[in-house]
Amino acid sequence: MTYNTPNSLEHCSRKNMKPLRIILCDTNEAVAKLWKKYIPGVFMANGRNLCIHHGHLESLVSKIRSGQTVHSGETYAIVSPGNSFGYLGGGFDLALYNYFGGKPFETWFKKQLEERYHTVGSATVVNLSKCEEVVTVTKRDGIKYIIHCPTVVAPTRSIYDGDNPLRTGYEPVFNAIWNALMHAPDEIDGLIIPGICTGYAGVPNEISCKSMAFALSLYLLGDQISKECRNTLIMFFLGYPFKPFFVEESKLECARLGIDIVKVQKFDVQRDGLETILPSLVRQKEV
Repeated sequence: MTYNTPNSLEHCSRKNMKPLRIILCDTNEAVAKLWKKYIPGVFMANGRNLCIHHGHLESLVSKIRSGQTVHSGETYAIVSPGNSFGYLGGGFDLALYNYFGGKPFETWFKKQLEERYHTVGSATVVNLSKCEEVVTVTKRDGIKYIIHCPTVVAPTRSIYDGDNPLRTGYEPVFNAIWNALMHAPDEIDGLIIPGICTGYAGVPNEISCKSMAFALSLYLLGDQISKECRNTLIMFFLGYPFKPFFVEESKLECARLGIDIVKVQKFDVQRDGLETILPSLVRQKEV
């Protein structure tokens, strides 16, 4: 029923790191502005790799349907950063609920998730082309998959603790984005992503957008950076400065990419800007 599960090895990630196109979508103007602040301009040039849609899901799909160049593509996946049980009752999930057919769609969606508990940090891809609900069939257009990436067990309280922003803010946001990217089906042209953890999860916009920008930047670099070096940068961004994992090959690659090795090892996501830890080729703000 589902395209994959977090524990499956088949199709558990994209076969290569050739980036797909990212469309960020949110009704919160502050979130849209922070994405523009943190995401390097090179990725947003002419909307080739990434574009930002400040508005509702329905208005975005209308633009996709109209064939506008900035939203060009034929097959999309959309990220659902919801709860562990697949209810679509609030935040961006409510937009999915309303757009794809309300209660009948939610019932179908939960069945695709086997009506069971999915851990925060997991990712499950649901194939919308299998849904026979009339409203869903008429409205899905080019959106073929929903990637369910729960960020809360249930929306009872904020996951964010101001005394521990790294573990309760930056890390869960990064993990959710990375899971979605790694589970994106190979056949899609683009991935639609809302603000992560900025609603019921309670993560401050600034923290969420900075973490999203780092994850997306690393991903969009594709094969311009090795997997080993990418893993190293993730490790230090998330505050796990384990030097034995910083192998010599990664040190040499960091030097080639214009990354200060000493600063990377001392990187503090709350204090330091992303330019400290990103390769020099993506640091330009405008192109």
